[in-house]
Amino acid sequence: MSSLAGKYVVIGLGKTGLSCVRFLTHLGCDVAVIDTRAQPPGLKELKAEFPSVRFFSGALDQFDLTQAQELIVSPGLSIRTPAIAKAQAAGVSIAGDIELFCRTVSEPVIAVTGSNGKSTVVTLLGELLQAAGKKVKVAGNIGLPVLDALMAKEAVDVWVLELSSFQLETTHSLRAEVACILNVTEDHMDRYDSLNDYANAKQRIFNQCEKAVYWIDDPRTCPVGQPCKMMAFGGTGAQRGRFHVRQAEGESWVMDGDKAVVSGSELLIKGAHNLLNVAAIFSILTAFEVDYRAVLAALRRFPGLAHRCRWVTSRNDVSWYNDSKGTNVGAAQAAIEGLGSSIPGKLVWIAGGDGKGADFSVLLPMVKQYVREAILLGRDASLIESAINGACPVTQVKTLQEAVAVAAAKARSGDAVLLSPACASLDMFKNYEDRGQQFEAAVQATVEAR
Repeated sequence: MSSLAGKYVVIGLGKTGLSCVRFLTHLGCDVAVIDTRAQPPGLKELKAEFPSVRFFSGALDQFDLTQAQELIVSPGLSIRTPAIAKAQAAGVSIAGDIELFCRTVSEPVIAVTGSNGKSTVVTLLGELLQAAGKKVKVAGNIGLPVLDALMAKEAVDVWVLELSSFQLETTHSLRAEVACILNVTEDHMDRYDSLNDYANAKQRIFNQCEKAVYWIDDPRTCPVGQPCKMMAFGGTGAQRGRFHVRQAEGESWVMDGDKAVVSGSELLIKGAHNLLNVAAIFSILTAFEVDYRAVLAALRRFPGLAHRCRWVTSRNDVSWYNDSKGTNVGAAQAAIEGLGSSIPGKLVWIAGGDGKGADFSVLLPMVKQYVREAILLGRDASLIESAINGACPVTQVKTLQEAVAVAAAKARSGDAVLLSPACASLDMFKNYEDRGQQFEAAVQATVEAR
């Protein structure tokens, strides 16, 4: 369409798309918006704030995107979409909100990605940097669009960005002072050709970074061909990073070399996976030349994030945990292993939803070791049951409320009930927050009312 010629075309509205429109119009750019949906989130705000910005809806292949100045693509839309790929082949620049941010920002950036744990890591990292006297802004995939944060024009010493693989696909100018990949496990296999394809998207976080932090136990997190300083975390024995996790005297400790720094019992966030997250955070702080020893009190106060393996309540010697953010297999694996290894009893595990093409069979060993009963619901419940293949008894239910009632009946003294779905929520819920809130409401109605 000729009306797109020479324009900055924002593809996909919503919260992020709207932030891109605000930023580009502030710079005086000629902007248009396309969304495949007729009534996308943010449309009312777009029309109220920017009545002169043209909005188009419908399938992308009906538009001639090859005439645009630049395409600003939503993270939710693959750049391999034929209409976008055609424009790119014709020489049109492809960017996202993170790329626009990186072209503008002058303060140092700490960038974190990973299949699991990145929201906890960036939030805690932000609090610890603030405790160290830094003016910090945490933004990105965690919920605050980076461009809205940038346009607030607050004084910032360091930006801490949570970045998804989708955001990294359209980012070319990151140049982080410290970049970190926490882990790479199967996720979004409905969008990527393979696990390596997915890992390669995450590798973009290291492009032109100064220092790279990676998990020594996961080769896919290690920078490939990047001329930067590298710092590993995790590992055991001779193959370990400076900061790692070790068992000593019946406790799990985050270690600085051979020196024990903090134990799992001292922290409000629970599970072996969170101790590994702390090891990653200490590595990032050290790479950023901040002394982790000065912020240990703030670390001990951190309560964790909602819907991320967070304690809900305890009744009759059974504890209940909400890990609704466990939207992929790797997250569920970490939660089952991390929580299961720290309680005297077994887990009653509630899972299911939209598996996004993941392979659930990798859960089999930890389910067999830690789970008393699996309670499954949602679109891929039967796929999970087939994959865990008799590792524990399974009950399939129709609703989350029914799952909570069954879990209350199955749990024994010393057990924990864990909602860690290993799946996306959109087959039954608005989002993972809605799923977590419904779970906590059901727990209150079923368990706390007794």
